[in-house]
Amino acid sequence: MTFFEESRMKVLLYLLKKDGDAKPFQLPSNVTLIGRRQDCDLCIPLSVASRKHCELNMDQNRLMIRDLGSRNGTFVNGQKIEEARLNPGDQIQIGPIIFIVQIDGTPEKIAGIKPIEHKQEPFIKGDGDKTAEDNHFDEFVGDLGNATLSESHTTEIHNSPD
Repeated sequence: MTFFEESRMKVLLYLLKKDGDAKPFQLPSNVTLIGRRQDCDLCIPLSVASRKHCELNMDQNRLMIRDLGSRNGTFVNGQKIEEARLNPGDQIQIGPIIFIVQIDGTPEKIAGIKPIEHKQEPFIKGDGDKTAEDNHFDEFVGDLGNATLSESHTTEIHNSPD
């Protein structure tokens, strides 16, 4: 094990589900791209997410998030950001999707954390239409139970007959 591997933070993003449960995703590398495109490290196949929505960057024991000019914005703890430092327990929101940040096991308990509300304009879909909800949200969250990391470290969502 190298010094870098020993000193690297362990970061998990926990997706908050509507039932209060949470699904963890480990960041595959120092730079993690989140967006709608299938070649993103974490693909969110919803029209309210931009193709390349935001980027997480681990550098010198700190975790940063940067919005990549997304149409609907990236929110941290209810505030729209262009760039921000993330701390344990922070909430990242992309459209209706909310992630809780866990760094080196903190916070310990994720399930049951209440989402931080923020006032948001109606979402703008990829084709320019506005909508308050995306019909695919429930399907997406249901499919996350089958999410896996591929060899290219891209999280892929697969439908399965449950």
